[in-house]
Amino acid sequence: MKSTKPLSLVTMLLGFCLYGVLPLYAQDELPVSQIDHLIRAEWNKNSIVPSPPTDDAHYLRRLYLDVIGTIPTADEVKAFLANRSPYKRYEALAHLLNSPKYVEYWANYWDDVLLGRQVKRANVDRTAFRDWLKGQVSKNNAYNKFVYELLTASGVNTSLASTVMPNGVMPSMESDLSGKSTLDSRVNGAVNFYLKYANTPADYSGTVSRLFLGVQIQCAQCHDHKTEAWKQADFRRFTACFMQAKVQPVNRTLDKKRTMQVELTDNAQPFKVPARLAGKVKDNGRTEYAMAEPAALDGTSFATEGNRRQAIAKWITAPQNPWFAAAIVNRMWAHFLGRGFVNPIDDFRDSNPPVMPELLRKLAEDFVAHGYDLKYLIKLICSTQVYQLSSLPAKHLDEGNTYWARYRLKPLKPEVLMDMLVSATSMQSVLERVAGDRLPAVKAAMQKQLTFLFDVDEEFEQKDYEGTIPQALLLLNGGITNNSVTPLSGTALSDVLSLPGTDKEKIESLYLRTFSRLPNTKEVAYWTKFLNAPREVGQTPIRQGSGLPKQQAYEDMFWGLLNSSEFIFNH
Repeated sequence: MKSTKPLSLVTMLLGFCLYGVLPLYAQDELPVSQIDHLIRAEWNKNSIVPSPPTDDAHYLRRLYLDVIGTIPTADEVKAFLANRSPYKRYEALAHLLNSPKYVEYWANYWDDVLLGRQVKRANVDRTAFRDWLKGQVSKNNAYNKFVYELLTASGVNTSLASTVMPNGVMPSMESDLSGKSTLDSRVNGAVNFYLKYANTPADYSGTVSRLFLGVQIQCAQCHDHKTEAWKQADFRRFTACFMQAKVQPVNRTLDKKRTMQVELTDNAQPFKVPARLAGKVKDNGRTEYAMAEPAALDGTSFATEGNRRQAIAKWITAPQNPWFAAAIVNRMWAHFLGRGFVNPIDDFRDSNPPVMPELLRKLAEDFVAHGYDLKYLIKLICSTQVYQLSSLPAKHLDEGNTYWARYRLKPLKPEVLMDMLVSATSMQSVLERVAGDRLPAVKAAMQKQLTFLFDVDEEFEQKDYEGTIPQALLLLNGGITNNSVTPLSGTALSDVLSLPGTDKEKIESLYLRTFSRLPNTKEVAYWTKFLNAPREVGQTPIRQGSGLPKQQAYEDMFWGLLNSSEFIFNH
């Protein structure tokens, strides 16, 4: 980490006036002002007038959703809005980066990126993998070390603590002097990433290249493309780098998680089908890849390396690698701003050049100079002018918002939407009370509903989103939303209705819980009229509730807020 230098008062005040948050970095680092200057120069060149800066309430909600995957509580919003410190945006960001929810959110993020939604393999322990990811995020392990440890991981895939033999007896294992199983001590959750692709080496090498280099070499798996740089020979050589990995069963008995224990090691020689079986065994190209000379994408040969996985991992994560740092900077920029410099985020190639390549290069070099620190990169992005713009349309906006002239409206991933609904309605305590030990299963079923209809692929550009009819019906008529606005004891609506004061104060409370802001004068007037409108006996309500007319009106209002686009999007 570079040494810091004190900022001048003039620089600090100028930064506050321009961005609403003070500069976070020393003068010998890549300052936020330089990033903003380069983007403003692009705006001027293309006659783009950006949207105005967003206000504090919208910034706070945006920050919470992007950094920890949920919305702030009403009390957190009120405290932030009342805070007069010029540093408060930076303080809020620093607080979130040190939150346990940061660890949970980003562990889930990488779990989704690396393993995907579903893994149908008996030797992949997703829980062990997530635990490993949580450890990596919790200690803020440098990104290059995180990737190196992932790609070179060896050991046992899952703990054997829950494994029993058919007769109910624990399997016998060697123990060290402390009595701890030496096999359990070799458990390494990271090996589960490789195990997902253990039978399909081409899929593994293609995934590694795409995720960590942003290079889609899998297109050359079957044949050469006239217009693409990567040839089939390049794909075979790159895949050969992973062919020493060997998976051996440890215990074929499935544990309570229905996981079989295996161990991942590296052979001195890569896998080869015996000559007498060659051509008779379907091995998904393993023999073909094992016979290729192992080499990196730039041609560096690893034929004489004792451990080829370590050699290729060292090459991938090296500071000199032209793709590694740029790929993660591009991925993080797209996560926070809805579109990367390269789009899709995993498609770096000459025929798909980046927007503003000089800025991408500077950000990548700065990321390397700061020890591949992901928290530093997040601080940098969230402090830029473009991240703090309003999502309202700008004048003379560039086509597709290519230069980030406004904050891009982003649909929420199902896990985030689920967490938001539970948080805004304070349903956690009710779910615990009703479901008891079945709570994980109940929440999983609820989330499955949302996942089926609201799954978002972050590897593609997040354009202005148009919801589908099934999504609308699920929110409008589904039990998740309807049950959430019932004023059961301990829920948000129950607490709001029991508050002393006027309708205006109750309306404000519901707005803070859902939109993380206070309502404007027109909104207060509209809802006050709605809540106090006469209702005839037997009049059909907007939704079926169980309370008196005034209570029913509050339920309808809360239901309307939760179904609004302002609630279900990050803006």
